[in-house]
Amino acid sequence: MSIRIRSIEARIVDHPVRSDGAIISSLGRHEASHYATVVVTDVDGAKGFGEATTAPIWSGETAETARWIIENLLAPKLVGPAFEDPAEALALMDAVLNANSFAKAAIDVALWDLSARKRGLSVASLIADREPRPWIPSRVSIGVYPPEETLRLAREFHARGVRTLKFKTGVPGLDDVARLRAVRDELGPDPVFTIDANGAYPTADAAVRAIEALLPFNLALVEQPTPRDRIGMLAEVRRRTPVPILVDEAVFTPGHLEQAIDQDAFDVLSIYPGKNGGFTHSLAMSRRAQEVGKCCAIGSNLETDLGQAAMICLASSLSAFPTETHACDLMAALFYDRSATSPPIRWRDGGVEAPVGLGFGVVPAEGIRDD
Repeated sequence: MSIRIRSIEARIVDHPVRSDGAIISSLGRHEASHYATVVVTDVDGAKGFGEATTAPIWSGETAETARWIIENLLAPKLVGPAFEDPAEALALMDAVLNANSFAKAAIDVALWDLSARKRGLSVASLIADREPRPWIPSRVSIGVYPPEETLRLAREFHARGVRTLKFKTGVPGLDDVARLRAVRDELGPDPVFTIDANGAYPTADAAVRAIEALLPFNLALVEQPTPRDRIGMLAEVRRRTPVPILVDEAVFTPGHLEQAIDQDAFDVLSIYPGKNGGFTHSLAMSRRAQEVGKCCAIGSNLETDLGQAAMICLASSLSAFPTETHACDLMAALFYDRSATSPPIRWRDGGVEAPVGLGFGVVPAEGIRDD
């Protein structure tokens, strides 16, 4: 079923984030979610929805630049032609615009949503290679706080059912050993510990030393210890440490993924549509990683429920995501006071229920204020 787009609208929306326990990492502090909600409408009036979870430090985009690019560069190319598949529209976007992954992803996700809705189907039914899982366990990030605040947050998340804690690490002046020790001493062996330096360690030696200092706390994964543009350095760290490596910032695109595969730089691939420049790319990259014996987990830029819906669809539907062993970054319920969608994505037992229904199963909530 072809799609002919009539309009693409990008609205800037502010989503209040909890002030206590805000995620602090080597990249800074996530104090606000200033995002863009994208609505794609076809000539028949059918709509699909996406979210650009913009953060300048992450991809160089802001909500304002994403909206300008969508309305002034991408929409004029996409409105009018007939597309048999969302991938055709994404190929056109990639041909006219370098990078700006979150802006392109918002449109691509909306097109998947629209296409499935017009066919009376869920996106999961179009992509699944297993029976979609109705519930996905979440991994939750704890910012780089002193030990006592780290422990307070760990207690809170553990009480909400979270069993995989991701500690941000690598900020000078804060003792990561003391932080993890405080949590392990109180909560015992139950929580799975992962760490994420967001590329903080400038050399392989520095990364290895930092990882080795935390080995007594039984690490399950080490995420992006080295700078994003140093895949060879990441491969060296992987060879020198016993803990599996999850690659995140170093792999945005299918081309980055091929470089990381060539150098055998990772064990687990962090996937999500915003970073990858589209649901289409996330789907292809997940399958490619699986082909070469790697597995995937969902990463995050603190999407709201609107952005999470497409991420949950991937984790639920694809065997490349062993959610029984690798929890996914699906933590909106713990950082936003209200959902951005109708219906809300339900949090229970430390994870999220996969939305059901047409498309990705959610639409933007009424009453969310925008500009």
